[in-house]
Amino acid sequence: MNPTIPIDQILENLQRFEKQTQVERARHGDVEPSLEAAYEARLERIVKELRDQVKEQESALEELRASVREPAALTQPSPDPKIRLKQFRTLASAYTSLTQAEDVLPAADSPLPALLAIRNAQRQIVETKESIHLVHDELTKARKRLEQEESDLRDTRLMHTHLEQRLEKLRAGQEEQEQRSPEEIFEDLVQEKQAKIAAYESETKRLVKAFNDFIESHLAAMLAAEELGGPIVGELGAVDEDMLAAGFTSKGKTKKLKTKPAQDSLRQQRIDQIWGRQDADEEDNEDGLRTEKDAAGAEIRTLTEDLLNALAGSNTSPYVELPRDSAAARFLVRSKIAQYHPKDARRLRLIDFAKELDD
Repeated sequence: MNPTIPIDQILENLQRFEKQTQVERARHGDVEPSLEAAYEARLERIVKELRDQVKEQESALEELRASVREPAALTQPSPDPKIRLKQFRTLASAYTSLTQAEDVLPAADSPLPALLAIRNAQRQIVETKESIHLVHDELTKARKRLEQEESDLRDTRLMHTHLEQRLEKLRAGQEEQEQRSPEEIFEDLVQEKQAKIAAYESETKRLVKAFNDFIESHLAAMLAAEELGGPIVGELGAVDEDMLAAGFTSKGKTKKLKTKPAQDSLRQQRIDQIWGRQDADEEDNEDGLRTEKDAAGAEIRTLTEDLLNALAGSNTSPYVELPRDSAAARFLVRSKIAQYHPKDARRLRLIDFAKELDD
């Protein structure tokens, strides 16, 4: 007998299909009464035929069980040769009867094949939809990869074009250098060197002028305020001459300005006490008097120049000896422009940014 689907499973499938049919009928509307009645009659006939076949199979199974007096004896071979031969004959007879039996197949007009075909088609439709989603995702990923590869290809071609142009220029320059005499090459190098020196000198003058303007406009007054006990550089938005002339309290607040004749004398004494006496190259203001702003500006310029000379000079030590702990030195340290000696706070040096870049 060929392997077939068990009868109980077929009945269960028919009942499940009938429920699905009712759901589809409710979704798409009722069919004609005559078609529905014929369909129901065919289903009932199929179910009845399958149940009859079940009864026949059960009856045949009972007869087979009754023909074997000791069914448990067939589970294991007996040590007795006669009983073992009888077991073989019983099994052979059962196998022969089963192989000669006809397969349980539906009738020619049975709707069962059509129902099975419909269910198989529905399963294939569901699997096809799932496959479509998977293929769509893979196609999207493939398109993104293709766009990325095309972008990389464009970049590579662009780089190749620029490299070719650069190589062509280098070849042309090499050929031109080979055709020139050593004197012409030396003259060009000298002119190029002189042009660079002139450009550096011009840029240095521009930077020095900008630095002096910054000191004069902003930094000098703030340094003077910090030196007089006021807030540190940057905490006050603007510092004027009256604030510097009046001075600051121990809490950093501005004092009240006294009368001008008495104040000028005390002011000059205080300036000389903090910053020292005026240098010959230090300029006075319009009144011919030296102010705190002038003294602080001269101090930061002198300190910066000494630090630059120490760093660029041929001396073994890049440090500068500080005569006192000044606001100018503290400002340079806070700005990460200079740093104290690790063991002596009276020595200061510029941070060598060029050396860090070279390293």
